[in-house]
Amino acid sequence: MNHADVAPTQALLDNSPLTTGRYIAHVAVPCRDLEETARWYADVLGAQPVRMLKDRVTFSFGGVLQLVCHLERRAVAPDPRAYPRHHGLTLLHLEDFNRMRDHLVKLAVKFVVRPAVRFPNTANEHHTLMVADPSGNVVEFKWYLRPEFAY
Repeated sequence: MNHADVAPTQALLDNSPLTTGRYIAHVAVPCRDLEETARWYADVLGAQPVRMLKDRVTFSFGGVLQLVCHLERRAVAPDPRAYPRHHGLTLLHLEDFNRMRDHLVKLAVKFVVRPAVRFPNTANEHHTLMVADPSGNVVEFKWYLRPEFAY
């Protein structure tokens, strides 16, 4: 399979390559099957596969994160947990968070952490949800009421 054979779910994430700034974030995680991983991140989360080699698949994850899933057939987490390790995106617009949440609900994706509001009525108030990919890597999406508290 070639990365060009997998298209992301439209209008879920903006995977446009960044042409300004000085860097993007990079995260590497293990996966048990490259084709399964490519399809799941594209279909379920809307990430854009940009390169597939014999031992890894690389994604533009919202245009700001280079996500590399390395083939490691034994690296499956049988019981994914949210902590201490997960990766994901902090969305800057509530409508994008809601779109992702609604898409995951429509697909009946199992939540590791169901959609919720954390730290309500504080400066750190944010919406969050977590899902696990087929290899058990936990992916979080969140949106902060006050974006300056996202860091």
